[in-house]
Amino acid sequence: MNESLIRGSFKVVCPLLGILSFIFLLRGHDLPGGGFIGGLLMSLALILHIIARSESRTKMWLNDNYSSIVAICILLLVLVFISPMFIGKSGLSAIWTKIPFPIAGKVSSVLLFDSIVFAIVSTSTTMAYVKFVDFSKRNKQ
Repeated sequence: MNESLIRGSFKVVCPLLGILSFIFLLRGHDLPGGGFIGGLLMSLALILHIIARSESRTKMWLNDNYSSIVAICILLLVLVFISPMFIGKSGLSAIWTKIPFPIAGKVSSVLLFDSIVFAIVSTSTTMAYVKFVDFSKRNKQ
């Protein structure tokens, strides 16, 4: 198959997968989906983006910032875990606000937790792909 056709189709599919991943993220705490499945879809979009643009800036940015992203996500997960304790609930209890949020309903600690899982899964899966491709290229030589 023509390589330019594949790369061209990836440029259309990647944004659609990105939008779909955010829809899965936002609807996930009420319906099937959520941070994990949304993160996998976003990872697929990022991987297709990396394939479409051989040596893309996405790959370089991810290599440079992966440790920082994971560290920030772990810190935020700890904050989400302990924040209900400040209002007398047990750790990781859901806290709901009255602030409306499109598609998701209302802003909540559940949505924040799903968003953090989304970030960890999408970056980790994409990073695993990048490292695997780099490893296989090194071993071919």
